[in-house]
Parts: sequence; C-alpha cells; structure tokens
Amino acid sequence: MSIISNQRKQFLLNELKRIGYKANEIASLADKTLYELEMLVITAKFEQGNKVLTYNARMEAFE
Repeated sequence: MSIISNQRKQFLLNELKRIGYKANEIASLADKTLYELEMLVITAKFEQGNKVLTYNARMEAFE
C-alpha cells in the first residue's frame, strides 16, 4: 500500500471514530481494504443524515 493509501486509511478510521464507532470496533476494521472502509464511512454518514462528499482522483484529472 502506498503512503497516500495509508494516510487515507488512517483518515477513514479516524472518521469512523468521530462518527461514534468504539475503539475495539475500529481495531477490528483495520484489516479491511480501503474500498470497504470508504463504503462503511459513506454508509454510516448517510444513515446519520450527514451530507456525503466523495473524492475521486480520476474525476479531478478530467477537469
């Protein structure tokens, strides 16, 4: 995994902590893929009614 992927994974785990996941739940999620963590964060935010903004690097390349 690249440095950027590791940073993104840490950001997502911190986001889950901010949303309300417990430390033991987050520890068990650490071995998930980046995609699975992204989907989990998006789902959790959607269920709470928060506005979900996604970032896609490929979209940026075409702008």
